[in-house]
Parts: sequence; structure tokens; C-alpha cells
Amino acid sequence: MTVNEHDIVNLVIAGTAGQGVITLKRLIEFAAQKAGVERIFGSEMHGLAQREGSIMSHTRYQKKLREDERKNLQSPLISHGDADLFVCLEPVEALRRGIFASDKTTFVLNERTIPPILVTADLQEYPPLEKIKDQLKNYSEEIYTLNATELALKHFNSNQQVNLLMLGFAIATGKLPFIELKHYEEVIEEWLREPDHNIIALHMGFEKGKELIKPI
Repeated sequence: MTVNEHDIVNLVIAGTAGQGVITLKRLIEFAAQKAGVERIFGSEMHGLAQREGSIMSHTRYQKKLREDERKNLQSPLISHGDADLFVCLEPVEALRRGIFASDKTTFVLNERTIPPILVTADLQEYPPLEKIKDQLKNYSEEIYTLNATELALKHFNSNQQVNLLMLGFAIATGKLPFIELKHYEEVIEEWLREPDHNIIALHMGFEKGKELIKPI
């Protein structure tokens, strides 16, 4: 994929409360600033952390502004069907946010599921991962999965690094142009606890992406 510096990059991050969706969004935006991106807008959901609710954020950025201001990034919200990349820390959240997807969208999914309350109450059924991927193929063939939770528990004895693992994995798709790994590292060192572990997780996810990412 060739991206022009004047193009607008649209990113949806989705998951459940407590997975670090907002942290990941802000990390990307701060890294974009360090990369010299001229305009960055975003939108966040708040207030669901005690309810195990769905969390979604939008991040939009434009490396270089055009002379004609009418052609530049103006809104923090992604239009329906205009997302370039979905980073989903919980797989079924990709289906909940499908309205923003199209044939240009790349999906990266954490394979570990977190069944919502209606599923644990036996009022609904959680779809198998293969069925989720089959549904997403109605939008795009670019669907990539990683069990980031399993990796985090294995290497860090914690699930706190899941979002950083998924970020590294997503970077390997090439759908976060103009921002280099060093920019993320700088932000992690400045803003996150346990920066060494988080930087290791970022690189681990990136290496997994280089090994595993291919259209399903």
C-alpha cells in the first residue's frame, strides 16, 4: 500500500474496559506527534470501566496538510466504511464496529475472547473465532490474528502488555505509516509504567507480525 503524506489515516481501536484501549490510542497519537505528523484528531469512549462494557476509539492523522484547507482532516470521527485499520483487543468487537469497515480495511485481532454478560448468563452465544473471521471477510481479506493474551501471560506473567503486543503486530501491517518504532519507544519511556517490559512487548508483537501476517 502506497500512502501519500497528504492522505488521512483512519484507525479504529476496540476492546473491553480495562484492556488499555484509551492508553493505546493516546500512545499512537503521541508517537505521531514525535514523527512530525501535522494534524491528529481522535475520539474516545469513557465511563464503562466498571461495567465490562465495550470500548472504542478513533484516531485520525494526516502527515502533511494541503494548501486547500477544505481537503485537510477536519473531524475526529471516522466516516462509515472509511477505516484503514482495526486493532481489536477482543475479537467480537470487530463485528460490533463493522459499520466503519470496507474492502480497504485491515483487521488485527487478539484471539483471546472476553464473553459479555449476556453470554455468561446463557442468554446469547459467543461466535467461534472462525465464524468471526468469516463475517469479516465480507469486508476484506486482510484479517490477521494473534493470541496476544497468551503471549503476555507467558512472557510477562501479566495481561498488561496485551495492547503493546497488538500495537507491534498492527505496525507490521504497514497501515500505520510515517510513525517509526523509535517514536513509540520514546512515548513508552516517557508515559508508561514498566517501560522496559512494554518496549519488549512492542517489539515482540512486531516480530510476530513479520512472521505471521498474511491474508487469510
